[in-house]
Amino acid sequence: MSANTAATIDYEYPLHERVRTYLRLEHLLQMLAPQRPVDATNYARYFSALFAILELCERSDVRTDVQKDLDRRKTQLQLWAQHPDVNQDQLAATSTRVRDALAAIQPMTRVGSSLKQDRLLGVIRQRFAMPGGTCNFDVPQLHYWLHQPQELRTADCARWWKELEVLLSSLQLELQLLRGQAIFRDVVAPAGLLQETTEALSLLRLQVPADIPAYPVISGHKTRFSIRFLRYTPVDGKASYEENVTFSLALCP
Repeated sequence: MSANTAATIDYEYPLHERVRTYLRLEHLLQMLAPQRPVDATNYARYFSALFAILELCERSDVRTDVQKDLDRRKTQLQLWAQHPDVNQDQLAATSTRVRDALAAIQPMTRVGSSLKQDRLLGVIRQRFAMPGGTCNFDVPQLHYWLHQPQELRTADCARWWKELEVLLSSLQLELQLLRGQAIFRDVVAPAGLLQETTEALSLLRLQVPADIPAYPVISGHKTRFSIRFLRYTPVDGKASYEENVTFSLALCP
C-alpha cells in the first residue's frame, strides 16, 4: 500500500499464490536498494530484507515461476505482433526486454545458494530471529564489519546483490507487464461492499480517494472477489463503512 500524489491511496491484492510471492519480493526489494549505503543506522532493515528474500526463494521455486511467466509473455507478444493496430516499435522493445530477461534467468541454478555459504551472512542470519540478537556481544563479526570503511561494506553488499539481481530484475519486468494488462475503471461499492465474479484473474489494483475514512479489505480467488471497506476508526463500535464508495479498479488477468 502506498499513497500517491493524486490524492488517492493505491492497494493491490494477488489472487494467485505465485503473484503473492512476487509482490512480497518486490516489497522487500525496496528495502534492499543497492544504492543505499549500509551502516550502523540501517543494517537491521537491510539484513531483514535480505534474509526474507532468501527465505521466500527457499520456500518456492521463484526462478522457475518467473521463467514460465516470461515464456508466456513471449508467446503473447508474438501473437500481438500479428495485430494490425499494435504499436510495433513498442512491441519490439518489450519483446527484446523479455528475451533478454529469459536469456539471463535460464542458466541460473538455485537462487541465493552461494549466499548461504557466506560466513558473515550465516552468522548474522542465525542470530537475526532472536530479539536483540545482533548486539555486539552476540555477533562480534557484524560489529567489526560495521566499523570497517564504507567502501568495504558497499563492495560486500554489491556482491550479495549480484546473486539476486537477475531474478529480481526479471520479476520486476513480469510485474510491470502484469500490471500493464489492465486499465483502471471507475466502480462503486454500494454501502461499502463490492462483489464480482469474473474471468480468471491474477491481481486486483485499487485506487481509493485518500479523503475516504476507510480502507479496503479484500478476499477472493481467481474468478471471484469481494471488497469491503472498513473504517480506520470505528464509529459507535461499528467498523463497517456503509457509504457508497467510488474508486478505480483494474483487473489484471
